[in-house]
Amino acid sequence: MQLTAALPPPPKDTEEVQRVEHTRLRRRLLYSCYETDLDAMIRRAVGNVRSDAWKPLDLTANPYLSIWQQTAVLYDSAPAVAGSEAVAAALVEAGAWSLMQRVQRDTLGLREMLVRVAVDASGCVTIRPVFPDMVQVEVAPGDPSRPVKVKEWLRDPELGWVRHVYDIGNPAAPYYAAFTASGEDVSEQVLGQSFAGDAYPFRLADGTPILPWVVYHAAQTATVFDPYTMREVVEGSLMLGVYLTFFGHVLRDSSWPQRYVIGARVLGADVVDGQGNVLAGRREVVTDPATLLEMELDPTYTGQPLVGQWAASADPAKMLEAISMYERRVLTLAGIQAPEVTRQDADIRSGYSLAVSREQVRTLQRVYEPQFRRGDLQTIAIVATLLNRATGTAYPESPADYRITYTGLPKSSAERLGELAEIKARTEAGLVGPVTAYIELNPGTPYPEAFSAVVSARLEQSAVNEAVASAGSAPEAASAGGPTLVAEAASASAGTPVVELDTSE
Repeated sequence: MQLTAALPPPPKDTEEVQRVEHTRLRRRLLYSCYETDLDAMIRRAVGNVRSDAWKPLDLTANPYLSIWQQTAVLYDSAPAVAGSEAVAAALVEAGAWSLMQRVQRDTLGLREMLVRVAVDASGCVTIRPVFPDMVQVEVAPGDPSRPVKVKEWLRDPELGWVRHVYDIGNPAAPYYAAFTASGEDVSEQVLGQSFAGDAYPFRLADGTPILPWVVYHAAQTATVFDPYTMREVVEGSLMLGVYLTFFGHVLRDSSWPQRYVIGARVLGADVVDGQGNVLAGRREVVTDPATLLEMELDPTYTGQPLVGQWAASADPAKMLEAISMYERRVLTLAGIQAPEVTRQDADIRSGYSLAVSREQVRTLQRVYEPQFRRGDLQTIAIVATLLNRATGTAYPESPADYRITYTGLPKSSAERLGELAEIKARTEAGLVGPVTAYIELNPGTPYPEAFSAVVSARLEQSAVNEAVASAGSAPEAASAGGPTLVAEAASASAGTPVVELDTSE
């Protein structure tokens, strides 16, 4: 991850340079490497002299990291993939879903993330996340959702920065090549051979070339990259660091009464040179409760000496409260409403950490899920395609052939009971049908599957009621010591043999 090490050559296009630089700022926030950025912002705000007096920097609050860390829960539990058990197993073996926990967080923070899919000759799948500031992407004319060219910077141990280029803009002449920063083709040296024309390895079963890349988006837009959305949250997170750094300075240096003296001076505070001359500048003396401060009259002052003090220049508690309100504002800019943010302690002076409520996380997750579902289905299809080419299998190669179901953030017992009571009330009022209610309780379930589940549940309940009624109307069963329950209706509805449960003794 290139954050502070040598970086690849900048793009030639001015807009691309701005996109790359801002994306790297977001990366530094997401990976807690923003000390230099915070120092630069403080210097812009108050100048170099005051900035030096405020040190050390306070890096303890980073809302930009906290927001996306708390809301990226779609992959906390591995999703279920339907369409091919072998492809699903290959993704699990590759650690795709564990990796996607970080990919989702970075996608939300950077607005885009890319994934490079690779399969070796033995069928081993590799999923490699790539940051958007390390690539340039070109899309098909009129279709910003379909990349046709990807250029990625990778560092070669011998050649330095090398740009890997994947191009299917001309389906008749696709290519995969490597170039140095100066434009020299080094495909033979880096890739082992030239992958152009018929040698291009990434193809569907019918020969159509594809890119082994998937672009994940935080939101569907009309452009490939959306780098500046929520820039206010980026700036707010850095500004919060400025305020907290100032708070630390106030707490250390300005939260007590300032004493002063007129017409006297402290002995030993003067700084003298080797000849005994008093040097101009700041005078210092170390004080302590166990020491006696010795003073003398200032010979240049003719009046009565005076000692006094001013009140503390700032109230740390009120300052921290104001900073906490600012933090809540930053969260609101990220789409998290203030009422949905709960303080971890009721006392405002206990700290400034804020926690996002579980319901707000789920609300945001429902917004993000369609985008990640689209990306995941593309990833699954590419994995299947490359497995087919590498191992000769015949897995489905279209995203439409697969289905993925997310678990998301699990609900607490109280939340489940509350949701069930609400849906029950709506069902009894005739506002929703049983199939719709089932889908609300089990998000992502297709309607035919939900309909079948509701029918099975009704048949099962009917069979149980009938069996109970039959058992209650058979006096000889009671006299024999227990009822005989015959689940004929349930067995018939399920297409299974009749099962008799005899509990008599």
